[in-house]
Amino acid sequence: MRKEYNQEEIERILKQDASIPETVEQRFRTAYENLGLTDITSAAGRSHSGSSTESMRHRRKKKALLVIAAAAVLTMGLGITALAVNHFLNVNLVEEDGTLAYDVSVNTEEKEAHLVTAEPTYVPEGYVYHPEEGPYHLKWHNDATDGGMTIVVYNAAELDKMSRTDHPIISNFDKSSFVETVSIQDMRVDLFSATSLYSDDPSARQDVFLFNEEYGYAIQIYLAGVDLPEDEALKVAEGLDIQVSDETVPFATEEEIAKEKELQDQLLKAQQDLQAGLEAPIDPATYESLFHQIGDTITSPDDPLNNSQYRITDIQVADSMPLDQYPKENYTRDYDSEVAPLLNEDGTLKPHERYLYSEGTIDKDTLETVNSKFLIVTAETTNTSNETAEIYLPPQLEILEPTDAGGLSLTEYWPGSQAYHRLSVDGLPIYQSVQEFTDNNKKHVHAAELAPGETITCTFAYVVDEDCIENAYLAYYNYSGDTFLYPRVKAVE
Repeated sequence: MRKEYNQEEIERILKQDASIPETVEQRFRTAYENLGLTDITSAAGRSHSGSSTESMRHRRKKKALLVIAAAAVLTMGLGITALAVNHFLNVNLVEEDGTLAYDVSVNTEEKEAHLVTAEPTYVPEGYVYHPEEGPYHLKWHNDATDGGMTIVVYNAAELDKMSRTDHPIISNFDKSSFVETVSIQDMRVDLFSATSLYSDDPSARQDVFLFNEEYGYAIQIYLAGVDLPEDEALKVAEGLDIQVSDETVPFATEEEIAKEKELQDQLLKAQQDLQAGLEAPIDPATYESLFHQIGDTITSPDDPLNNSQYRITDIQVADSMPLDQYPKENYTRDYDSEVAPLLNEDGTLKPHERYLYSEGTIDKDTLETVNSKFLIVTAETTNTSNETAEIYLPPQLEILEPTDAGGLSLTEYWPGSQAYHRLSVDGLPIYQSVQEFTDNNKKHVHAAELAPGETITCTFAYVVDEDCIENAYLAYYNYSGDTFLYPRVKAVE
């Protein structure tokens, strides 16, 4: 039977003052060289008791790479797997294709799951807790820097359910964001740090994960802000007031897990089927009612009793939007502070950077600079019911590229600047001539109250990259997110 090692045991092996056979030592040297480490001196770890003020920038990242190198040697060179031993809580940080995710398991036969709470005794300066309902509900927020902090506690029962339903704590953490693993009061603590992908965003993000083997709980600290000391999230972790209650919670039964998995499988299959249907060759008989022309009346394809009806009457591609034709007060973002800085003197949009965004992941290797234009849409919205109702107004801009099979594939990009991202969130317009609900920073202007049978005409403007104009579509009834089979109008024929 293979001997199994977890990360702490690998570190212990590295720290031992023992004689290493030449063949094994050579494998270590090879692994170090492959990682670019030519001056290896020590793999000594560090234990934090709650009073450390040393900045992460002074911690040698070589130590973390040593552990990775050792794991690579033990796993590939010696045929030994690096897994956790059989404790109440077993945790592995697994790498796949340059990303990191946790593989967590709980030995439910070991003991019961206790309720756990964690309150910070140290909070970064300027961060205020918001217990009330709102955008920062149950979070800490820094109004001056727009920074945020969240602390999430997972008890053993929650971790067990997540692991048994293949619902990871975190996923898609870039490997380069890992700093190191330390110890706080005999708890394993993993540190992550990353700067923003936005070229105009000076903020940084720090994540800390604490794992308690005795009671089987985990705590995540998410901290984001500007000018944060590199060990700020660690200070929060060191100062946590953690209380383990006598109250216990039951582990999920096999029946409950089976039902959860069945639901997940159904949702996944539905998504796959819908995406496959979109990318399959277009059958005119199937899609004729979904692809519309300018001037067509559009109604909900799956709800004949829906009380909204739409008709796009005009679509124009424009280089600029003169203020005498498009008043600044009709922008859904603040024109002076958020729109004007992105414009040239002649009113055209400045070039911007973007990344390719696929399956929830930003491909950092695809950064490129592109130009954009305005897509100006005029549409009628009608309340077809017998009662006054709030009707959603704007269509959503989306990019659908033809596939080799004759279908369409949804293409998404992620702006390389935060300022530009504000203009293109979720394919919503940056300009809307009819705005009724302007409170809360215009977050609710996309609906209007219409009387029975009332029709209003509204002008919308979107920002679209030049190379995407030919594949731009305006879609209705897709805000529910449950189907790709929603009506749409191609912007440019």
